[in-house]
Amino acid sequence: MKVWPVTVLLACTLVPSAAGLAAAVFAGANLDALAAVLQAPGVPRAMLLSLWTGGIATILSLGLAHALVAMAVTGGWRQRLTTLSLPLLALPHLALGIGLVLVLAPSGLLMRGISPWLSGLDMPPDWHIVRDPAGLTLIFGLVIKETCFLIMALFAALAQVPVAPRLQRAASLGYGPLKGWLVTIAPSCQQQIGLPVAAVFVYGVGNVDLALTLGPDLPPTFAVILWRWLLDPSPLIQSQAHAGTVLLLVLTLFGLLGLWAAGRACRALVSAISVGGRRQRRVRPARIGLSGVAVIGWVVGGLAIVAIGLRSAGGLWRFPAVLPNGLSFTSWQSSFSTALSTLPMTAGLAVMSTLVALVLVLLGAEQVRTNPLRRQQLGQWLFVPLLLPQMTFLFGVQVLLVWIGIDGTALAVTWMHLIFVLPYMWGVLAPARAAVDPRYEQRVASLGVNRWSGWWRVTRPLLTRAMLLSCALGASVSLSLYLPTLFAGAGRIATAATEAAAAAGAGTLRLAAVHGILLSLGPLCAFSAAYGLGAVLYRHRKDVP
Repeated sequence: MKVWPVTVLLACTLVPSAAGLAAAVFAGANLDALAAVLQAPGVPRAMLLSLWTGGIATILSLGLAHALVAMAVTGGWRQRLTTLSLPLLALPHLALGIGLVLVLAPSGLLMRGISPWLSGLDMPPDWHIVRDPAGLTLIFGLVIKETCFLIMALFAALAQVPVAPRLQRAASLGYGPLKGWLVTIAPSCQQQIGLPVAAVFVYGVGNVDLALTLGPDLPPTFAVILWRWLLDPSPLIQSQAHAGTVLLLVLTLFGLLGLWAAGRACRALVSAISVGGRRQRRVRPARIGLSGVAVIGWVVGGLAIVAIGLRSAGGLWRFPAVLPNGLSFTSWQSSFSTALSTLPMTAGLAVMSTLVALVLVLLGAEQVRTNPLRRQQLGQWLFVPLLLPQMTFLFGVQVLLVWIGIDGTALAVTWMHLIFVLPYMWGVLAPARAAVDPRYEQRVASLGVNRWSGWWRVTRPLLTRAMLLSCALGASVSLSLYLPTLFAGAGRIATAATEAAAAAGAGTLRLAAVHGILLSLGPLCAFSAAYGLGAVLYRHRKDVP
């Protein structure tokens, strides 16, 4: 059996991961820089803020994802939940952050909608809602995004769990659908989504995209402090930033340990509930409450998209007017040349990283299709970059790229995008390939057709939908990557994500809204094309999954 596809997949992931950890160890040897980081104003509170926002957002997202998936599967609207989750999942973090600022701010869309007829206000209130010191708005933004991601992870895990027989057995014992789900399905699913949950926590602790727009300001989260230090031209400040990435790694590991302990306690609680004897047949109040929470999240997410469009194309917009006073495309005219210049690079990086990942994932999935344990282990290794804080990981990768001599090139940025695209595409394509009935291959082989010709004629059509969806997901991930582009490109590669981050960091909301719209168009087009092509190709194949 040829093993080079698996070897290439592992090399693409493990080589930069090892470089990141080696650089972290080297930076951690500078004790003076570590001491300077700990003595810097606001750093201890910033570290606590990072743990608080990342931890609470992960717990809330996981609980909501479990509850919504249970309600959707037992209530028969699984497809509807998937359809509602995909637009928010495809929306880049940075674009969502810009939109939430325009919705939740004291002069935002929500306050305009109730003023002055309900609130009695003719001027924006002096409320610290966005960028609040406790990071509640940042937690809210993380929950909206990560709940959708965990919903998709749970749906993928359900393919490995006999849902219907277990729910029927629980119902025969008198359990209600939600209680039956909690004691029979949720523990098995949770075992399979441990890595996605850890990735959600690591991103929550070390993210810069959402923290720039929604996070606290005095002090900001620890990752934002390190990001600002890394952009400082002073070598002394940059050495502090490099040492700080080690502390961020230690902080993340400490948080993961606490999350593991919380998971053990939660499992013990579920075990105690399962043997308590209460059947919980009344599910209507829970369904109403969960539906309300889901509606609030999706309405606010939808309003964020609407607000970005209104702010980018609106003219004078005085409070409390709900709509701008006419249209003004001044910001679009001033940003058009910049957007046009970044479009080829943005699209090229997304297309190249997605196509390379598609080929590697298909070849790797073909090699491990009959070995579930090996497929799971390979997926775990591909997830390693998502389990390291981006600031720590990318600092070491930048050192590796400089040593190789490709720092600041499109090739280096494509490699960085590939590292983050691979695990998402593997999570979609590998289970789909394993789910193809092996009897198709046996029947094709009995007709004298060679393996690869049989794959092209029989297996490929069965995987077309999964390939389209994985390509759309991979392109969306690539389009939204900010820090990997900044580090690997050494500031010389401009994309829609880097321009949106620059506008958001400068505080110019109208310009940030323009770039937020441009940043959102790519994932929207990718998913629309995937579903449109799937509908056209399968319009006469109703029995094909």
